[in-house]
Parts: sequence; structure tokens; C-alpha cells
Amino acid sequence: MATAREVAARAGTSTAVVSYVFNDGPRNVAPETREKVLRAAAELNYHPNALARALSFGKTRSIGLIVPDIANRFFGELARALEEAAAARGNLLLIGDSGLNPEREQSHVAAFVQRRVDSVVLVSLADDPDVAPFAEAAIPVIALHPLAAREGVSTISIDYKAAAGAATRHLLDHGYRTIAMFNGPSDSAGSRQHREGFELALSEHPEVAATIYNSQISRAHSAQVALDILARPDRPRAVYCSTDEQAYGVLFACHRLGLRVPDDVAVTGFDGTEHSAYSYPPLTTIRQPIPEIAERVVHLLTGDAANLPVYETAAFDLVVRESCGQHDESPAAP
Repeated sequence: MATAREVAARAGTSTAVVSYVFNDGPRNVAPETREKVLRAAAELNYHPNALARALSFGKTRSIGLIVPDIANRFFGELARALEEAAAARGNLLLIGDSGLNPEREQSHVAAFVQRRVDSVVLVSLADDPDVAPFAEAAIPVIALHPLAAREGVSTISIDYKAAAGAATRHLLDHGYRTIAMFNGPSDSAGSRQHREGFELALSEHPEVAATIYNSQISRAHSAQVALDILARPDRPRAVYCSTDEQAYGVLFACHRLGLRVPDDVAVTGFDGTEHSAYSYPPLTTIRQPIPEIAERVVHLLTGDAANLPVYETAAFDLVVRESCGQHDESPAAP
């Protein structure tokens, strides 16, 4: 690989001038000299080290993203939206998939610090993830999930408690009185907010029989749990899921057991991924505004760091589709 010294020798100039040409400064270069340098670089197939150039200006123009499971449609759609927003501003998105493994998550934290990313977007299932290495390296972080209060860590998230309550009330308003909840890991702040919203809505209806199951957020594990629960004679008439992925697993279990949705079992999801409109039947779900959140995050991270930290609540929508039909479980009149 050619070096700047070789380009300078062929162009009959200095390495400093070569640097000025490829870094657009800090000194001006005469047009004829610039042309000589560019021609020499082309002849030698010279490409300046992008990382070294970026570091010379104190920026790598890269954003790190850590997610629990990139195979999960929600995190995949989030990564795509962030990548598009970052690319539009000339930034590269680097993705670290923790695979639901806390140790792997920490290895991504260390790797991003070592690679000197400019900022990090964090989605962690842990209630209190270790972000100290980012603080020590002066790397700003925006968390996109409910997080234990942390000085210096920005958060942009919907109100999970309010959204869970809205989805639960939708089931209650449709007449369902035996409801199961498929929640995430019990030790995460997000799962706690899901549960609080679910239970708050139920507190208005003491006649409702409800059971909460802590499940992994994958469709495979949720399907396994649902196959057991929905095969029982006293199966619930409705299932609230804290992610769309869990809801897809429940839909699979219903089909495998010959149960009709929503005639036999109603199902709601949470996240509002694109696939939710094309499941069978189309899934009633809470939609998180992924494109809007991604745009806001990248705008903040590529702007003035003095504007951070921020603590913002994004809007959500209850998207009503066909997986929840009207139902009446009230006792029959004597």
C-alpha cells in the first residue's frame, strides 16, 4: 500500500502538502499542486487512512449501537432507522449484538471505547448496565429503554407503563376477564414498567383473573410457554405480550393447538414492528415511533454535546387490528 511519503515524492512536494490536499486544509494548496498530488495518488492507488484522518480532528464520525438481539425485528428495524439517519449526516453506525448475554454486552462497551466511537446508543435488558467506561472516555450515551437513573446518561423512550396500561385497557374494554401477561425478564426496568401498567389497569376491574409469566423476549420461548398455558382447560381468553416477538410466539401456539384468534384467544403485542401488520391475524399492538426516535437520537449525538444529557418521552400509538375481537365474559343472567 502506497504511503503519503511516496505520493509526495512522485508529486515533487512534501508530505505536509499531501496532508493539506486530503484533509482540505488547514493551509490552502495551489490548484496545479493539488492536481499533481491527486494524480500521483491515483497512479499509486493511495488511499489515506480514514481513521487516522478522523482522529486528527478528534472525531471518528462513528456511532456505536448495542442491542440485546439483532434477530429481534424491533431491534433490527431500530438499527436500520439509526443507520439511515447516521448515513444522512455522514456517520457510520457500528452494531454490537449482545445476544442476551450481559458479558458480551460489556465486551461491546469495551470495544466501542477502544475504537473511539463518537457516541453510543444503548438498548440493554439490564436494569443497571455498566456505562462507566463511556463516561471515563467522555463518550455520550443515549439509552432507548427505561433505565435506572444515571447521571450523564440520556434517555429517549416511550412511557412503557402508560403504553402497557393502554393495551391492557383495550382488552378489558373488549370484555376479556381472564388475561395472561407475557412479560420480559423480571429484573429489568422495562419489565417492571410493563407490569405496573398492566396491574394499574387491572386494579380498576377486581373481577378479572390475571396471571403474569416472565418469558424471554424471543418468539421461540414464548411459543413454548404458550403451548403449555393455552392447552389447559382454564386457559386465558386474552394474552397481553410485552413485545411483538412474544406475540408471534403466542400466535404460533394458537395455530398449533387449533385455537382461533381472536375467537378463542385474543392477543396483543408491543413495539409495532412492520411485521405486525402481516401476521395472521394482523396484530393489535403498541407502536413505538422508531423512525422518529432514530432521527432525534442521531440529531442529538451529531450536534452540540452541550445539549446532553436529555430525558425525553416519545409518543406511542395503540394500533388496533384483528387479533382482539369484541368479547363478553360477564356471567350469564339467571
